[in-house]
Amino acid sequence: MKIISITGTASGVGKTTIAQFLLRHFFDLSALKITTKHEGNCTRQSDCDVCDTMAYPYKITVDPLQINQPGKDTALFKSAGARKVVWLQTHSECLRMGIEEALSYFDKGNLVLVEGNSFLHTHNASLSILVTTAREPKIKRSTKQIISKIDLAVINKYKDDTSIDIMKTQERLYRIGCHVPVFIINPFLENYTPNEVFLNHIREIVGQPIQSL
Repeated sequence: MKIISITGTASGVGKTTIAQFLLRHFFDLSALKITTKHEGNCTRQSDCDVCDTMAYPYKITVDPLQINQPGKDTALFKSAGARKVVWLQTHSECLRMGIEEALSYFDKGNLVLVEGNSFLHTHNASLSILVTTAREPKIKRSTKQIISKIDLAVINKYKDDTSIDIMKTQERLYRIGCHVPVFIINPFLENYTPNEVFLNHIREIVGQPIQSL
């Protein structure tokens, strides 16, 4: 099994957007979404409800009715083209065990995209991608803890980002020890050469045919 890990420097940097982008361009890619229970106040400010409803150490969901709920990341992954989607909801102390069981829902020959920083805290990936953006300078502690496992970084570029904005973002990555290739892409643009360079780099790593630019 080959695993592509999608992590982020902070919430709102575009992890899900990059995940969808890859799912649209890799027809044989499946997806695992990891949601970890927070102790105390949630910093995500999201409506995942995990912390309120988790009665067991972890829960694995494959039911299409739950996976395809409007507004859920799992539904976005499925609509973007994921062959199979698994959702792991887990308490932090059961993370390793939950991931091991969640991965068992995929075939050994699958190419699996995993979205969530927590995966790299207990496992290694075939390719680890760190997502950031010029619009969010914050860098989470959980990101700094896994920075040594990152293989490449993506700056999620918006139309009005300036070259200075991008340069400052690259400097932030460097300061936290992220000394890896950095790709500056815009997932919403079609026929955009930097996007194709990024995709071909991933194809080369996972052993898929390179497409001409």
